[in-house]
Amino acid sequence: MTDNSDAAAPAPPAAKRKPAPRGRKAVIGKLWKAAQTQLEAHEAHLAELPAGTAASEVDAKTLATLARTVRELVALDSAAVGEGGKSEDDPSPAEGLRRVDELRSELGRRLAALAAEEAGAVSASSHGDGLA
Repeated sequence: MTDNSDAAAPAPPAAKRKPAPRGRKAVIGKLWKAAQTQLEAHEAHLAELPAGTAASEVDAKTLATLARTVRELVALDSAAVGEGGKSEDDPSPAEGLRRVDELRSELGRRLAALAAEEAGAVSASSHGDGLA
């Protein structure tokens, strides 16, 4: 019979790390990054569409959802500032406005590109059906 006392003994507990404190602004910041990532992924998807292919209704709904997400994040940013002032992890007001402005501009640019692609596809299909 062998002695299994070493094998049966529990392993010493690993040193527990205390997670970094996460303020509301840190979470909102992560949501901003996630929205930007989604916007970039959607733009890549649109870029992969064959030339002359119109974006689908799903693509339009995705952009609408992203626009709503940005609007809600702006509201969350405003609410977080109004609840108790500025915490340690808050960006400066100028930084927050710059980020919002950049995302709005980018979203507007992408919506305009999507609309132009859709208009081009509709125009091409109306000219290509032989009915003038």
